[in-house]
Parts: sequence; C-alpha cells; structure tokens
Amino acid sequence: MCKLFCSSVLLLLLFIVSGTARAQVPGQTGTIKGIVTSLSDNSNLRGVTVTASSPAGKIVARTLSDSTGRFELSRLMADSVYMVDLEHVGFKKFSKNILVKSGHENSLFVQLVPAQDSMPEVVVIGYGQVKGKDLTGSVTNVNTDVLQNTSVMSADLALQGRVAGMDILASSGEPGAEASIRIRGTRSVTATNEPLIVVDGVYDAISSLTDINMADIASISVLKDASAAAIYGSRGSNGVIIITTKKGLKGRPNITLKTDMGISQLPRQLDLMNASEFAQYRNDYAYFATSDNYGQIGPTTPQSEYPYPDPLSMGAGTNWVKEITRNGSYGNYLLTLSGGSGKANYYASFNYNNTQGIIQKSGAQRYTGRLNLDYQLFKWMKVGYGYNYTNRNDRKNVVTIGGTNWWNAAVFLNPLLKVNSDFNDLWYSGQKFNSPRAMLDFDVQNWEKRNMATHSLNLDITPARNFKWNTQFTYYQYALHAFRYEPGSLPAKAENEGGTAYRGENTSQNLMLQSTLTYNKDWRGKHHMDAMAGFTGQKTKADYFSLQGKGYLSDDITWNNMGAIPDKENLTPASSSALTQSMSYFSRLNYNYKSRYYATVTARQDGASNFAANKKWAFFPSAALKWRISSEKFMKNVSWIDELSMRLSAGRAGNSGISAYRSLSALTSTTTGYLFDGSQPVAFYPLRLANNNLSWEKTDMYNLATDIALFNKRVSITLEGYLSYTSDLLLDVQTPTQTGYTTQLSNVGKTNNRGFELTVSSTNINKPSFLWSSVLTLSHNRQRVDDIGNYSYVNVYGAYGNNSYMMYGYKVGYPLNALWGFKYAGTWKSTDEINRNKVTNAYISASNAQYAPGSARYIDVNHDGIFNEQDLVYLGNADPDIYGGIQNDFRIRSFFVSTFFSYSLGGKIYNVAEQWLGNGSPFTNQYRYMLDAWHPVRNPSSDIPRAGSNDGIASDRMVHDASFFRLKNIAIGYTWNTAKLTRNAVRDVQLVLSGDNLIVWKYYNGFDPDVSSSGSSSTLRRVPNNILCFAIFN
Repeated sequence: MCKLFCSSVLLLLLFIVSGTARAQVPGQTGTIKGIVTSLSDNSNLRGVTVTASSPAGKIVARTLSDSTGRFELSRLMADSVYMVDLEHVGFKKFSKNILVKSGHENSLFVQLVPAQDSMPEVVVIGYGQVKGKDLTGSVTNVNTDVLQNTSVMSADLALQGRVAGMDILASSGEPGAEASIRIRGTRSVTATNEPLIVVDGVYDAISSLTDINMADIASISVLKDASAAAIYGSRGSNGVIIITTKKGLKGRPNITLKTDMGISQLPRQLDLMNASEFAQYRNDYAYFATSDNYGQIGPTTPQSEYPYPDPLSMGAGTNWVKEITRNGSYGNYLLTLSGGSGKANYYASFNYNNTQGIIQKSGAQRYTGRLNLDYQLFKWMKVGYGYNYTNRNDRKNVVTIGGTNWWNAAVFLNPLLKVNSDFNDLWYSGQKFNSPRAMLDFDVQNWEKRNMATHSLNLDITPARNFKWNTQFTYYQYALHAFRYEPGSLPAKAENEGGTAYRGENTSQNLMLQSTLTYNKDWRGKHHMDAMAGFTGQKTKADYFSLQGKGYLSDDITWNNMGAIPDKENLTPASSSALTQSMSYFSRLNYNYKSRYYATVTARQDGASNFAANKKWAFFPSAALKWRISSEKFMKNVSWIDELSMRLSAGRAGNSGISAYRSLSALTSTTTGYLFDGSQPVAFYPLRLANNNLSWEKTDMYNLATDIALFNKRVSITLEGYLSYTSDLLLDVQTPTQTGYTTQLSNVGKTNNRGFELTVSSTNINKPSFLWSSVLTLSHNRQRVDDIGNYSYVNVYGAYGNNSYMMYGYKVGYPLNALWGFKYAGTWKSTDEINRNKVTNAYISASNAQYAPGSARYIDVNHDGIFNEQDLVYLGNADPDIYGGIQNDFRIRSFFVSTFFSYSLGGKIYNVAEQWLGNGSPFTNQYRYMLDAWHPVRNPSSDIPRAGSNDGIASDRMVHDASFFRLKNIAIGYTWNTAKLTRNAVRDVQLVLSGDNLIVWKYYNGFDPDVSSSGSSSTLRRVPNNILCFAIFN
C-alpha cells in the first residue's frame, strides 16, 4: 500500500511539472479566473460550463469548473471584450461582458440562481419529487458532498448528527457494523423501530446502509412526518430514508478516481488497575476472605504472609487490551465512469474497501459495483436499468475488549495473569479457560460472507399531455454465509475432544412491482395540481439452514466437510423457511394557489400476509396544509425576509415489522423423552397459540413547522414540533395457565412520542477568496409508555452475573428507554449499624452474605426487609435532552477545511462493565477507583464496596451521564485545477487529509456513551475507532 501511494505521488508530481512546462506560453494575452457557487446554499458548483465569446459570437475559450467551483479562461487576446457565459443544469444562465487587458488577471465571482424559482431545491419524496418551496411535509435533504470526506465504511455512521430528529447509535466498533437508527424516537416495543430505506424507488433493496457505496449516492431525503411518510403506509411509521443514486449526464465521458488510505486505532483505555495495584487489591481480598486459603490473615498479620508480600514488584503486568488490539489499516478505492448523449446516459462505478478491525484478526472487505443506464427510446418513452452488486467478507471478532464472557473479554482479565496462561487458577478450581491470546494464536475463526444483487427495470411513458406513467420491476437477492471454527488444539480443550464447527446460510429473494400514474395541471397561472395513483406488490422468500458439529479430529477441514465427524449424534441441523407477501394501493393529491396556499392529501391501503386472515388490510391516510406568508402582498416591503412559511400535517402510518406466521399456531420438535425400541424418536408439540385478531400497530402523527430564510438567504431556519401516538402495540401477552402456554402475541398497549427539531444554516462570510458556511442541528425527543396490557412492567434486559433484575424495561408512565435498578446507599460501616437496620428496614443487601461491614447496601423501598423487584426504582432516561451536530465549511482559494462536531446533552447510560469491574470481585480486574474501597483500617468511611464483596447488582452507582461533545470529522484539502495543463483531460486533482472520531469530551467512565441503550452487547462492546485518512481523487 505504501509503495502504491509513493508511486502515485511521484507520478502526480512529474505530471504537474511537465504540464507546467508546457503551459508557459508568452504573448499579449490575459486571463479570466473565477469561482462559481449556488445562490441557494452557497455550495461549490462543479462541472459548470464557462465560455468566452468574441463580439462576433464565436466561442474562443471553454472550460469547466472544478470541485471547488474554480475556473480559468486563459490565452485570451488582450484589449478585447469577451462575453463570458456560465451554464449549469438546473440554474439560470449567467452572462457578463469583460474587458481583458494584457498581462492582467480578471477575477469573477458568480452565484448562479437556480432556475425557475428563488427556492428551487428539488426534494425527493415518496414516489416523486417536489420543489423545496412546494414541500408540505417534514423532509430533510442531506448535503451528500460533506459525506465524501468521511473515512467510515458505512453511510449510517457518516450521517450521525447531520439530520435533525434522526438519532444514530453505533452497535459495536467492528468494521461495517450497522447502526441503530431512530427517526423521532422509539415507538414500538416488539416490532421494529428502524426506518424504511428506499434506494432508487425500491425498498428492501439493501440489508442496511453498510451495503451501499457512499460515492454512488446523489441525494438523501429523510421523511419524518405523516404527510411525507404515510404514502409508504405500514412501512412508514418509523420514518423513511430515500436514497437516489447517481446517473449519467449529457456530455463527454467523465472518469473519477479516488484513493483513501489511513489507519484506525483505539482512542482511549479504561482507568483500570495494573498488576501492582491488583496485587494489593488481592491482599485486601485475603484480609476479608473466610476460606481456608486465607483464614489466618488478619489485622496483625505481617506483610510477608500475604499472598503478595511485595505488590510493587509486580509492575504493570499484562495489559490485555493491548495484547489483542492493533492499529488497523483502512483502504478505499473508487473508479466511476459517467456521461451521455442526447438519448442515452450512463453511470458505472466500482468500489473496493478493506478495513482492518482494531482487534487482531478482524476486519471487513467490501466490493460494490453499480450500473445505471437510461435511454430515450421514443419522445414519449424512456427506459432504464439499474444494477447493484455488493460482496462483503467480514472476519468477526473472536475475542472482545468488553463482552459478557469475562474469561475472554480483555478488560475483565486481571493483569497478574500471564499472556500464555491456561487460566486454570481463575476460579481456583482447576478448570481451564482459553485466553484471548490463545483464541487468536490458535486461529479461532468467525466469518460472515454476504452477496447482494439488485436488478431494476424502469419504464417511463408520457401517454398524453400532463400525464406520466412509471412502472418499475425489481429483483433483489441476498445470501449470508456464516462460518465458525474452534480448533481442537485450543489449550482448554480436553484430549481427543476435537474441534467445533458451524456453517449457516440465510438466503432471500425479493420480487417487487411498482406502477404509478401522475397528472400535472396548471390553470391561469394561479392554480396548480398534481395527482398520483399507484400500486405496489411484493413477495419475499427467506430460507435458513445451519449445521453445527463438535468432535472434528482434523483442524485442517474446518467447516468444509461438516460430515467428517466420528459421532453423528454431535451434529445438530436446523432450518426454516418463510414466505411473505404484501400489496398496496396508494394515491396523493397536491394543490396550491399562486404558490401561496398549499394542501396535500395522501391515502394508502396496505395488505400484508403477516397478520390474521380478517386483519390483513389497513388504511393509512394523511393531510397537510402550508401557507407561504412571504408570498403575501403585505410582505413585499420586508426585504430581509426571503422565505416565511407555516406547515401543518396529520396522518396515520403503520408497523408490520414482525416475523411471518405469528398470527398462526405453530409446532416445534424435541428428541427429549421416552425411548422406543432403543431409539429416541422426534416428538412434535404446540409452540404457541394462534391469534385470529392479530393486526397492525398504528401511529397517529401530528406536525407543526415553520421555514424561514433571511438576508438574501444567507440564513435559513427550520423549526418543527411533533406529536405521535402509537396504539395496538404488538406485545407477547401473558395467557392463563390452563391454556398450557405462557404468552400470546397480541395488539395491546400504547405509547406516545413528542419533540421538536431545529436546523439553522448560514453563510457567514461570502467573498471570492474566502467562504465560511455553517449548519446547526438540534433535536429534543421524549417518549412515554401509556399502556402495556396486563403487565406491571416488561423486562427488556436484565444484567448478567448475580443480577437478574430489570435494567431496561417498560412501565406505564415512564420513558420507553427508561433505566431501572436499585438505589445504592453506600456500604455497611459496622455490625451495630446492621443490627439497628433490622428494626428500621431502611436498607437491604442482595444476600445474607452481604450483610457485613464493607458490603453494598440499597434503599429498601417498601421497608419489608426483602431484596426483590419491588425495590427497583427509575434511574433515568437513556434518551438525551438534546442532540445534534455542528458543521462548518471554510474555503480559502483552493484550500478547504471542513469540521463536524456531534453532541448529546443529558441522558443516562449504564456502564454494564462495572458489574465486573466495580463489583469487588477478586478474579476480574477492577476500576482503579476500587483502590479506595472500604477497609476497616485504611478507609473505614468509604462507600465503595470492599474487596471480595462480589456485588454486581445493577444500581445507580453504575449509571452515568451520557453527555458528550465529539469532533466527529475534520477534513483539510487542496484542489489543483489541472484542466489547462492537461487540455481538459483531467479537470482537477484533490488531496484530502481527514480524520474521524478524533476527540470526545465525556463524563462516562466507559469507552463511549454514544451507543444503543438497550442490551448488553452494545453497552459492553462499543469501542469507537479513531481514523486518520489521506485521499487522492480527481
């Protein structure tokens, strides 16, 4: 990689030098240089055609603007007047007469006005697009240019903080791991809360945003309210992300090459004990221990008789995190080709991404290819074909920095253990465990290999004036192959135990047909109407098969011959198959009067096979109103207000995000039971009850917004407030015991959701040589559980270890992302204090053994002296008070600097790792603060549990402020305009140095507070990567 980089730089320098030599032509000439930007958002315009014409109208010079909007017309005859024209698709033509003098450089700064309107932005919406000024729903357009300088593999992480109301939380630090996306909060308890992703009009065309090449994205629109999202009916209740990929434009072939290279690293480590500190901590444990091994140690025991007489001599010991991590390399290589003629346009791309994980022997390779073709077959007919292919090879982590298995999660292992230890002393039981180092050195493998392909055929027909008919047919194929192998040579394996192999396959095929008919009509320049009606049909077939076996005698076979196992009883197969179908009819009517008063009505009838026979269809309507106040006569003299409008919308969307056949009863099998004729037959028994009334979740949404543009559009403000009410929640409800079943999926429960969003964009300085623009997003969201049927609470997640009580769960009147636990009350200071408490019952401990000086105690909520779930209390909301991002872009001539900060203020987070790292265990490493734990001599007033207390009960002691302020991305670049040197063969070359996740300011004592709130895998394993990247592209 280094050799390739050095060679590329050398060739680039030689190219520039030789080009410069050719460019030095003497003569009585002059030059016109300039910068061209868009008036609407001040963005640089690339590819603007710039021409200089003589008084006779003959074009004497032509060029194109580069990626920074710069252009240059050189070798113009001196003392002549030229007509300079700038033209670009979607913008009004700019023309100006300029007198060119000998040896003089004329500067020109141009802001092109978008065609047809002062607010021209085209916004992609469901099954169509509208002008920004005509938008009635809540839709946010993302500036995709800022995403190109990020160094992350996945588009979802690149979008963090950039869209008001969209909260994106990482699930883990593995390369390519998909994130959790919430648009305007959480609504459902059982069904999905993820938004619908639509790519080029097709939904379910990618499994996640990690599967799409960001360089292929032309636009991203986020639909948030009912007016915008209800057109997708049952799929739109969680919001919609619409992605449009790039297409070819009329003109000569355009080739783009881009190379990104960089490194990723662990940004920080936890404040844990080293070996010397842990040795002292183990001595304290021996002081309190009652086992035979330490029974003679007490206050008068000399230091020489402690397990570690000289703790300082143990030094730093083993840093297990460093033992399994590395600086991972990052490489991203892109090639695109686009262009077109009068009838045909084309766009093709190929991308290869190779990202090493920061954990050794982990990483992801991704290949993507895209082809978009359009051909104007007749004046009234246009055909198109789109193809996308993604291949991913992910080597998953076999060891973790923080996980639920304390014996191979690096942060939990005590630093006294040697790297190659067989761990037979961890529990003083003689049982062996495989160290993280052994898991890596003996090549434990865990692979996931994906193949995805999408074919899409489009037909656009104009059957009559004002009518347009579009039909799209799509076939999507997905295959996931998982492979895992644990060699029989692992140290903890018993003799002749053999290896363990797993092989699984998930495949799905998705057929989709969409057809829409659109009618547009204007009357007398005052009335405008567009109407659309459509149909969608979709069929999805999903299959699963897996084999797992143990006892493989040769590690060379791995998973390649699952049958090569001596005892077939150790081979476990599993399989399933599901077919789902859906059908929809929808329509939308938009009307406006004088581009001043707007109304939108949408309706959708959805049918889905997921639900009961008499509940398969549902109706989802919406409506919106808009008043463009700035178009009123009384606003004409208010020159500093360019745009002022109010929007109001209401509607209903649904949620069908449950697995197939859940309304039906089901059978499952077992081989456990009686023997017949010396063999154990397979027996089938009912698994669940049918529900003949199982239906859709329904969400009613309301939105009020205002859009403001000030000072010649140098400041734009959008403020929105919203409410939503979700009913008929899909919940597993307890059933009477006499039925023989425990639960049944039913429609019970209600939640509500409310919040506001603010987006402010500004052009702070706008000069030809210096441009500074900013974007601020701010969001606030609150959710509440209104009803959960007959349950007093629903336990979503209870911690591991000796705590089985709810940490995340639902309870009426509390937030959906509420944190639950016990109220920590410090430590018992003396036996007398414990005896007095037997009368007051003010405090409780988790077990009888914990009623001892130095052990943890908790508030006894009902004063019954019993430690149970009735003492659980609300510990806070995992959702932040506000969150968002701050983008700043600077351009100084050919240099540019871009910075993006994301932030989150308020909200709470469980540090689940503290159940091991702060529980007083003598076996796992501990946070350094445990050195200040209770001790009768050194620290008798401490409220930190003593060494050996072994209390991992989830309480507010482990709940922390989740606020953070992060430098999410910074990019510094320089653009060379090489059009003159290469005679327009290469328009420009750009060098960019960028970094992601460079600095974070936080209170949290874990790795990163920016994680999904529910579940242990995210809160334990999320480790962000610092990424430094250098890019070259033209």
